[in-house]
Amino acid sequence: MRPTLPASLFAVEPTVRLLRAEIEAATGSRFGAPGLASAAVVWGDGAAARMLRLAGRPVLVVAPGPLLSPYDQAATGFSSLTLTFAGAPVGGREAPGVHHFDPWTRAPIDREDCAERVAWLRARFSENARRAVYVGISRWKRPALDAFAVGPAGAPIHTMTTADAVAAAKRHDGQVLAWATRAPEALESACAAAGLPLARVEDGFLRSVGLGASLQPGASIVVDDRGIYYDPRRESRLSRILAEAEFPDALVARAKALRETIVARRLSKYNVGLAVAAGDWPAGRRIVLVPGQVEDDASVRYGSPNVRSNRALLQAARARNPDAFLLYKPHPDVEAGFRPGAIPEAEAIALADRIVSGLSIVDLLDRVHHVETMTSLAGFEALIRGLSVATHGRPFYAGWGLTEDLAPGTDRGRTLALDELVAGALILYPRYLDPVAMKPCGPEQLLDRLSAARA
Repeated sequence: MRPTLPASLFAVEPTVRLLRAEIEAATGSRFGAPGLASAAVVWGDGAAARMLRLAGRPVLVVAPGPLLSPYDQAATGFSSLTLTFAGAPVGGREAPGVHHFDPWTRAPIDREDCAERVAWLRARFSENARRAVYVGISRWKRPALDAFAVGPAGAPIHTMTTADAVAAAKRHDGQVLAWATRAPEALESACAAAGLPLARVEDGFLRSVGLGASLQPGASIVVDDRGIYYDPRRESRLSRILAEAEFPDALVARAKALRETIVARRLSKYNVGLAVAAGDWPAGRRIVLVPGQVEDDASVRYGSPNVRSNRALLQAARARNPDAFLLYKPHPDVEAGFRPGAIPEAEAIALADRIVSGLSIVDLLDRVHHVETMTSLAGFEALIRGLSVATHGRPFYAGWGLTEDLAPGTDRGRTLALDELVAGALILYPRYLDPVAMKPCGPEQLLDRLSAARA
């Protein structure tokens, strides 16, 4: 595979500026070489460099470092560079040598760290061996989704119809990917008939600072080749992981540290909402949170057979907790007017003691004792904060011995520890993207980015 940068960079001003900044950061100086500030930056010591030297121009020659093959250059960016500064002919030659950069932050790092990070990115790149063919993806989502799916076969292809997706995937020996809630009805049967792999894509559980409905790109996704996590009618990749995976001590320890970081930094899926103001919530009563949901959401339609609306959920929660102080939190997309599920205030307040509109889910979970939900991710966020949770539907986190399960058919036949659930749901199942570097990353790195974006 050819390098992703052109043969000569001296005319590509944005790249020149980036390389110069990284070089200076790596060395802490301009190499002590007069004229570097005005030097031409050239990729490879070829004809362009020779012509510039003959013209009396100082030249900075940039080439891949010894850690990087052309394959790695495409997979990871230029995280290891050999830098050679040649001043004007009368100035002689200086050789700054090899410098290594963090692929995500571009900070200088040592060779061993660089090799480890390059190997990790190489593995992520190789996982996308078949070319991705997306179908029906909105334009605003494409840059982030493309960054998740780039691989050895090239950049993802976008189509808008089942026929075009199948034709492109057959032509390129690709894999068809569709947003789970917007997959064309005939897509699954068409892919099966053509012998093509199909996967469904959906937001992950640590997504962004801001709502998807307000066009905030997501920094984590799940790519599910079996079903999708919120539809219990068929096995998903997540349900198989949780049912069958082994959870070695090192993975559980990593999950525990990840969970503790999420709690300590007060992070959630969307990271929106105001902090809870001091109010008149009673100190001596059990406080129960009822998170509303989007009523036409697939997780409610497919995963909550008995309680199927926010009104019905509030009624069930009040019946089960007659003496509790009940808080009802409308879903952010419903509250913003994007999706259905609103309850008239008079009806809601007849069942709940307070309507907590616009407030941060994290701050609410700090002040409650229990959560009653259909299938909301708020139930999972409550579990990782040590709260009791009752599920009226069949979300992915129910049935493992960690929740009070009220819907039929929830038992999974296996009991999981909390950090085993976290390992499956936050480490093994999703993919993460550094939203600044636009490269795949681990969940820990995304937590750093989310914390910085919210600061």
